[in-house]
Amino acid sequence: MESYITLTKDIHKIKGNNKLETVLAIAGIKSIGNYKTNIAETTREYIAKKTGISFRTVKSIVPRLIENADFIFDKIETRIKSPNRYYFKKDGENYFFVLNSFFNETIDTKIKGLLLLIKSVCKQETNKYISERPYKGELNKSELANKLGMDIKTLDKYLKTAIKEGQIKMIPKGLLILNKSIIPDFKSTDQLSRLYHIIYDWCLDNDVIPPDRNDEITQSSNGQTKRNNPVLNAILCKTANMSDEEIRSLLNKRIVSKDITLKYIAKALNVNMHKTETKPLNIVIE
Repeated sequence: MESYITLTKDIHKIKGNNKLETVLAIAGIKSIGNYKTNIAETTREYIAKKTGISFRTVKSIVPRLIENADFIFDKIETRIKSPNRYYFKKDGENYFFVLNSFFNETIDTKIKGLLLLIKSVCKQETNKYISERPYKGELNKSELANKLGMDIKTLDKYLKTAIKEGQIKMIPKGLLILNKSIIPDFKSTDQLSRLYHIIYDWCLDNDVIPPDRNDEITQSSNGQTKRNNPVLNAILCKTANMSDEEIRSLLNKRIVSKDITLKYIAKALNVNMHKTETKPLNIVIE
């Protein structure tokens, strides 16, 4: 599985100017760090190289990180002849996943920061933001700007650019992040996750709104995450012996709607839900 980082969903709460690039800088620093110790050692020059943010901007961002993001960092050690040392707090329960391939993509740095900010307020385990109070059936930009702690004019400016560059798509009552490096949920190596992400990527490639996964998620006493999804299990029984491309080909032939659910896919593939035995899938997320 491709390497990834986790970011707290509270990241939109950071304060100060250059919010979009500050968010990206924090993500870039974390991608350099040690996953087990939550400590990253790096220079301002390397942060700029890693994220694409200008060195001048990084130089202005770094001194204010602990002040603007004290809920993300325990402390930051500024050292003269050695790389700075960044101590990250643990993400807790509310976080999202970003593949490290994100940092290699040729996208404007402010747009990258905006994508991360929007992801932090998306519906759980999706890349969809749905307005609580839609404006004429569409995205309520004022509501989203308020949740992100941004000026609405700034949001509107970069949102238009993100849409033009194919990073965001407007959907009924909200928007959908299209960037494949910002994944909707934990991308495990198990067969159900493989199947869901084949479906998800196929949807993005074919201008279809991806279905929500909607797993039943419980935690055992030993901290193990248990997922159960009878519909996805049933689709897996139908496609278990198929390759990725064979599944995509089947979807090409059977899916005709732009707005689908897993139940719709099961019906389109002639999956018999009543005869399918479903078993909970246990996934441990460390």
